[in-house]
Amino acid sequence: MNIDYVYDALTALRGALPLLPEALIPGTPRRWSQHELTEEQRDRMDALARVEREAKMENLSRGIKALGDGKAPLRLDVLVTTGEIHAGVADLEDAACDQLQITPLAGASTEQRIARVIGLLDRVAAWPDLADHVTDEAVRLRRLAGRAIGDNEAILRIDARCSICDARSLRAFPDRGVVVCVNKACRCAYEDCPCWWDPPRNHRWPEEQWVALALAIGADQ
Repeated sequence: MNIDYVYDALTALRGALPLLPEALIPGTPRRWSQHELTEEQRDRMDALARVEREAKMENLSRGIKALGDGKAPLRLDVLVTTGEIHAGVADLEDAACDQLQITPLAGASTEQRIARVIGLLDRVAAWPDLADHVTDEAVRLRRLAGRAIGDNEAILRIDARCSICDARSLRAFPDRGVVVCVNKACRCAYEDCPCWWDPPRNHRWPEEQWVALALAIGADQ
């Protein structure tokens, strides 16, 4: 378990919580930081804008007009995500407390529960199954919050072949400190690796393995 990595994910999640109510309102200006768009992301947004513009012109030519400029009172997707985050944090604290045989906080806020889990990370790390669960859930909830507030994670394509499956399928996730092979069929030689699980997880290299990965893919070029 990379405690610093999980700490960063939980801290980012806690920081996103106050922004969720604003994100519920359609059209609310963003006040949080945003990653600079990649050329690929800009191309996708431009393509989407063209499609929307062409659809609007087609509707106008057929005499179909918008019903008005009114917006939905709330963004339902953000409302659902907010509930999932609060429930997920409570379940995360329950799982940690159950394994460590301590009592969950009574009547605590989600922020307080996150702080509780952060304070338990050193103890959680001693239980591998629990540590994996806390890591996965912290990252998942942080990503959910990020999508809800528009703070999308940067994804970088690595122009090299995977040293395991030889596919051009390597992607770097700087926020998570991990490189992933997105080829679903990629399997390494170690059957206890998560890429062999049922269902399998994408094979990944944490930051401490990046030097070895760079040497491996460099030798294959």
